[in-house]
Amino acid sequence: MIAVGSGFNSKNARSRESSKLHTYGLTNFDLVNISKANEPFDKVDVWLGKVDKVDVYTNQDIYKTIKKAKKKLLKVSIKYEGPVEAPIKKDEKIAILKVVYDDELVGEYDLLASNEVNKVNFVSRLLKSLNYLIWGDV
Repeated sequence: MIAVGSGFNSKNARSRESSKLHTYGLTNFDLVNISKANEPFDKVDVWLGKVDKVDVYTNQDIYKTIKKAKKKLLKVSIKYEGPVEAPIKKDEKIAILKVVYDDELVGEYDLLASNEVNKVNFVSRLLKSLNYLIWGDV
C-alpha cells in the first residue's frame, strides 16, 4: 500500500495524514487470493474424451482488494460451452473465469487445460452417444 500526500504545511502533517490513510486501508480492506498461477483451479466436463473431466488453471495470479465487510459480494464463476469436446490440447483455452463484485464484472481470465485429452475410439464414441440419447448422461 502506498500513500501520497501533498499540499500540507509541514513534513510532520504529511506523515500524520499518510499514517491515517495506511491505518484506514489496512483495517477496512483485504487482499483476496482468487487463483494462483499454474495451479489447478477447477475441473471442466469433457465430451468423448478418454477422461470425463480435465483440470483448468490460470496462467497468472489473480488477487482482488475488497472491503472486509463486503466479502460476500465477491462471486467467481466459470463459463464454457460444455461439455468441451475432445481432443483437447495442453494449455488450450477452454473456459473463462469471471470475477464479479457487487454485481459488477471486475475481471475475466482465460482458463487453460492442464493436460492433453485424447478422443476415445469409434466404438466408445458410439456407445457414449447412444447412452446420451437414451439416458441424457454425459
